[in-house]
Amino acid sequence: MAWPARILVIALVITALPARPAIAAPLTALPSTVRVNIAGLGTTSARIGSTGSLVVTLEDGTALYRGSASTITRRGVRRLADASHAAAGLPDPEERRNRAAQLREARLAARVDDVAIVTVPFEFSVEDDGSSPLKAALFSAQQITSLHFATTDGLLTYDGKAFRGTFALTRDDEGDMIVVNEVDTAAYLASVVGSEEPSTWMPEALAAQAIAARTYLATHLRRHASYDLEGDTRDQEYDGLGGETKSTLRAIERTAGQIATYRGAPIEALYSANAGGFTEDSENVYASALPYLRAVPSPADEAATVSSWGRTSWEWTTEYTAPQLRSYLGVRGIDVGEVQRIDVTSVSGTGRVMAARVVGSSGSRDIGKDASRRYFGLRSTLFTVSTHPEELEIVSSAASDVDRIRQLELLGATIAHTYLLNLRDPDRFGKPRVGGWTYRLPARFVFTGRGYGHGVGMSQWGAQGMALAGKSAEEILTHYYQGIAITSIGGA
Repeated sequence: MAWPARILVIALVITALPARPAIAAPLTALPSTVRVNIAGLGTTSARIGSTGSLVVTLEDGTALYRGSASTITRRGVRRLADASHAAAGLPDPEERRNRAAQLREARLAARVDDVAIVTVPFEFSVEDDGSSPLKAALFSAQQITSLHFATTDGLLTYDGKAFRGTFALTRDDEGDMIVVNEVDTAAYLASVVGSEEPSTWMPEALAAQAIAARTYLATHLRRHASYDLEGDTRDQEYDGLGGETKSTLRAIERTAGQIATYRGAPIEALYSANAGGFTEDSENVYASALPYLRAVPSPADEAATVSSWGRTSWEWTTEYTAPQLRSYLGVRGIDVGEVQRIDVTSVSGTGRVMAARVVGSSGSRDIGKDASRRYFGLRSTLFTVSTHPEELEIVSSAASDVDRIRQLELLGATIAHTYLLNLRDPDRFGKPRVGGWTYRLPARFVFTGRGYGHGVGMSQWGAQGMALAGKSAEEILTHYYQGIAITSIGGA
């Protein structure tokens, strides 16, 4: 469920929502642990370590490794068929140059000694000190094999992040390799709150997020064979220990066991970063019309305007030249030739684009509902679009205009004129200083909009704005989820 991640400050996260409505779950306490897929799509290698000791075992309990080094599990490893020769390991991105050279040496050895190079489908090995980078693997197999990772005196690490609990390297529903973190439910929820919202936000906003995250968990458990939820925007953002702070732990402890219900059943607790002033009816974004997910005013979203990083979630502009837009649409499966115009053919009562048509030199394509966010690369569907001919724009050399200068360069704008300032400063010897430029912009499409995300359910910036105005977590939730009750089911 998420948006721009962290630079130096924590950013909000946009909810990635399921295509189907939540299954009405019985009101029972959540399990003590939850299994979260922390690997992204298309994972082919996994570097897993520990801040302490590490134990790696097969499903039958056979120990593959005990120690403190990091381990690497890979798919599709290129090696020499004769194990007595050096291995030709698959290069990792940060080691690509050295590994490429070693692979060439291995191929040369293969030609000299007439040894074939084969592809090993699955391999588990241990990182060493670099003196023997092509050392034979500890374990290999013809298919993905489940591995268990645990530590008794530290935290497990994966993809540069630290996690509580244990890891299982296994397969997802499509048979691809994934890493599953089994962790205490309370720790998971505390991390979700801090990953979805800045941990410095108002306690009532964090408490509202805690209840929404717990409710989402309650309605999305057991959807997969080997894990419960995705650890990214496909479900809820989960950054392990990185999302966990004292304030998010307090939010979980304070709201322990509380979820949002409608007529006795857990709700589909959808949320997004910023609703742009008005939330949306669920059926205008997804398939189902849910009675508690109704469009409501969200004026507190304007709280984002006082934030240096959050203000672009309230108002934003996205620009493309025709060739840029054609390329952007092309990689997403739309090719109508040179883009000539974009027609908005339907809008909702809140002003969100429900349908748009892309017209080009070789045809047209209709885009419905929330899909325009993906196809046009926009922050929300609360937008208007206009075409601009070639024109001039004056930009100063001030630091505040650096982002605009970068945007103009990406659009292929050229400098038509440079403005110089004459300074009567003895330290500068009277030399002029550049004060700004006139840029010549090419013809382009300009999308202007508000909000960030799908706009259904709770607005995270709206929750912060309401909390700043003195509203409680319950008042926040009952505003965004109509007709609900806050119910205690016990547990974390």
